[in-house]
Amino acid sequence: QAMTNLSQALQKEKERVELMRKFTLWRIQRAKASQEEYANKIADRQFRTTLMKKVWAAWRSLSEEKWKDKVARACQLRAEDVCVQLTNDYEAKIAELTANLEQMKAEIVRLHSERDQYEDTMKKAFMRGVCALNLEAMSMFQGK
Repeated sequence: QAMTNLSQALQKEKERVELMRKFTLWRIQRAKASQEEYANKIADRQFRTTLMKKVWAAWRSLSEEKWKDKVARACQLRAEDVCVQLTNDYEAKIAELTANLEQMKAEIVRLHSERDQYEDTMKKAFMRGVCALNLEAMSMFQGK
């Protein structure tokens, strides 16, 4: 009986050791699985973060490029407007100065004509004076 009890106790102890070993193996596997799951979560989070950074950088680059294009277009349109305005201003000034030049030319022509008329009048006056002197001189010579 004692032998049987001892062998049963030994058998129970073996079973208990075997169960403890299986339980320990199960706990180790569970811990490894938990660690692997945690590592996968962190790796996935890192991958998503990196992917988001890449997407953000690409979107920002595209946005900046569009912004630069918009600003360049706006600047070009503004520059064209300024050029058109300057052209119109200078054309108006040129037209005004051309009209002023034509007016001055007409004034010069008028003054030349007045001067020519004045010269003709002076010439006629001098000629009358010369003629009068000539007549007087002739009368003196004829009087002798």
